[in-house]
Amino acid sequence: MKTASILRALALLLICLLPALPVRAEDALRSAYRSGVSTTLNASVGAFNSVLGHATTGYGQVRLTDKGFFLATPASSRAPRMWWAFEAREYHGDTRGRKFDMLLGFEKPLGVRTRLGFATGYGVAELDTGREIRSRTLSFAPYLQTKLNDNLGFKAWAALARPDYRLGSTPRAAWRTAAGLDANGAYKLRKLDLSGTAGLSLSRQASSGVGDVSGWQIGKLTATLRTRATLRLERNFRPYFELGYSYGAWVDDGSSGDYETPSLKTGLSWTHKKRSFTLNLNGTQVFDPVQPLVLSTNYSIRF
Repeated sequence: MKTASILRALALLLICLLPALPVRAEDALRSAYRSGVSTTLNASVGAFNSVLGHATTGYGQVRLTDKGFFLATPASSRAPRMWWAFEAREYHGDTRGRKFDMLLGFEKPLGVRTRLGFATGYGVAELDTGREIRSRTLSFAPYLQTKLNDNLGFKAWAALARPDYRLGSTPRAAWRTAAGLDANGAYKLRKLDLSGTAGLSLSRQASSGVGDVSGWQIGKLTATLRTRATLRLERNFRPYFELGYSYGAWVDDGSSGDYETPSLKTGLSWTHKKRSFTLNLNGTQVFDPVQPLVLSTNYSIRF
C-alpha cells in the first residue's frame, strides 16, 4: 500500500513538472538569442563609430589599432579618396566568441570645409551565449564631416543594416538602424590647448523569427560630454587633464533603464614626426569607488 502511494505521488509530481520544462527551455533559448543580438549590435555600432572616426580625422593612409587597421588611398583634404577597414573583437565570460567587421568607403569634398562619404560593411560573428549563434550582417551608412570655422566642427553618420542570425538550425532575421552625431571644438591659448566634444549615438534593432524568440526590440541611446586641457610645455611633450560625463538609456524586450557615468583622466603624450606615445591614467574611481584605477600606454606609427 505504501509503495502504491509513493508511486502515485511521484507520478503527480512528474505531471506537474512536465509543463514547466518547455517554458524553461524556451526562456533559455530566448536569453541566449537576446545576448547574441545585444553583443552584435554593440559591436557593429562600435565599429562604425571607430572606423568613421578614422575616416573623418586627418588624411593618413595607414592606421593600426588594437582592434584592426584602416587603409586609405593617398589624397589631399580637397580630393576624393577610398578607404578600407577591418576590426575584430573577442569575447570571454558569459558570452564567448569573435566578431569581425569589414568596411569599405568612398568620400569626396563638398566645398572647402565639408566632406560627404558613403560606407558599406559586412560583419560576421560566431558566439556562444549558452547556445551557438552565428550572424551575418550587411550595412550601409552615409556620413558627413564639416567645419563651421577654424575652431568648431561636427560629423554625423546614419546606418541601416540587415542582420541574419542562425540559432541552431533556425534562421532569424532583423532590421537595425543606428546613427551618431559629434560636435567638437578646439582653442589655442598661449601655453594651453582647450578642446571639447559632445556626442550622441542611437541604435535600435527589431528582431523577427518564429515562436519563442520572435517580435521584440532592443535599443540604446548614449550622450557624452568631454573637455580636455593640454599643456604645451615642450614642442613634442603634452601633459593633459580630461573631465567627461556620459548618460545612457536602454530598452530591451519590454524592460528599460538608464545610467550615468562621470569620468576623470590625466596623462601625457609625446609625438615626433609620425610616431607617438601616450600614457593615460583613468581616475574615475574618484566618482565611483567601485571603478578600478587604470593605467594604460599606447605607441603608434603612421605611414
